[in-house]
Amino acid sequence: MQTYKRAFITLLMGIIGAPFAGMVAVMIGSFFIQSLLLLLTIGLVICAAILWVTVFSERIAFTLSEDGQFSYYKRGKLKERFDIPNCYVGYYRKSKGATDHDISLRILPVGKEESDTVTIDASPLGRNRFEKMFARLEALSANEPEVLSAAPKNQI
Repeated sequence: MQTYKRAFITLLMGIIGAPFAGMVAVMIGSFFIQSLLLLLTIGLVICAAILWVTVFSERIAFTLSEDGQFSYYKRGKLKERFDIPNCYVGYYRKSKGATDHDISLRILPVGKEESDTVTIDASPLGRNRFEKMFARLEALSANEPEVLSAAPKNQI
């Protein structure tokens, strides 16, 4: 059984980014609010919220067994379980920069409507871990292999 967990870089980015977000909020808020105590409170609340989300909310894990049993865990609790040989898999990825990616894993059980597609945020895995996991999922899934037709040769 293979386990895929959150990438260290996503955790590190959140921990480093939280104080900067708090400072930016204080700087922008200083144009509108005169109370230094209120500004510092706003900055600390924003920093704490980002740290909370980074450390606890993005704590995800995926397990994939040899026979294709795929499980999704969030904060240590089982959220979804799929039999991948009886599912179609796909994903949507949007890059915001060199290290920031929004990755959504899409799983549709065979015989279900398109509206029954389950979408899971896999961004905390990071791009490399997600691609390794998805390659394994795709090999086990019911997806049809993509057939590329031969390109016509240029005639002279």
